[in-house]
Amino acid sequence: MIKKTKGILGIAAFLGIATVAAGYLFDAQQSQEVTVTQNTPVAQASTTTHSAAGDTSSASTITQSGPPQLFQPGQHYRVLSNPVNTDAIPEKVEVVSIFWYGCPHCYALEPRIEQWQQTLPGDVEFIRTPGFFGPNLWQTHARLYYTVRSLGLEEQVHAGIFSEIQNRRNQLKDGEQMAEFLNREFGVEPEAFNKAFKGFGVNNQLQKAFSKLKGYRLSGVPAIVIDGRYVVEPGLAGSLANMPIIADYLIRKVKQDRKG
Repeated sequence: MIKKTKGILGIAAFLGIATVAAGYLFDAQQSQEVTVTQNTPVAQASTTTHSAAGDTSSASTITQSGPPQLFQPGQHYRVLSNPVNTDAIPEKVEVVSIFWYGCPHCYALEPRIEQWQQTLPGDVEFIRTPGFFGPNLWQTHARLYYTVRSLGLEEQVHAGIFSEIQNRRNQLKDGEQMAEFLNREFGVEPEAFNKAFKGFGVNNQLQKAFSKLKGYRLSGVPAIVIDGRYVVEPGLAGSLANMPIIADYLIRKVKQDRKG
């Protein structure tokens, strides 16, 4: 009887130990499964944010309030290995918006650029620069831009020139067509326009702009250059709408870098 009792007690003790061990293993497995479940949303969120920068259909997910590392060099903007000297005073950050009047993408971006320009702080120097890469229509339109700027008419006629070329298909291919258009639409005297158009001041501006454009190593327009070293273009930005957002981030980056 005693032997049977001891045998029963031994079996009971073994079953008790086995039950505890099984419970421990079950709890450990549950704990491991919870850890994986908690990590999954983080991984998904990271992937979504990363892909949104390169997907034009998801461009609206990019916001200025994103984390400092939201935009990466080579993925969202280019970093020039040889920075271009800027014209801004040391206390300001130079921002150059590069365009061509004959470019439909530049025309589509222009309203956003104008709105964005109004939001830039006082320590940012905004400059328009016409893009051109040789003695062609691009250069002729660049001469037009610097001519109206020298006459103090840039803000008055800039949008009108874009519209004349893009909407009315008047290419303004030479000084005669330009003078006629500006006189008809804005009352600019042809004699004053022609004098400035062929003048030394405009030639000097063209030479200076061409030197900088070569340094930016652009493949096309539109583009935004920040502090002579960061280049934002539609391809890497993912869309035209993303360009000012990424440029804002780079302006903040330049300011932070200067503070050390």
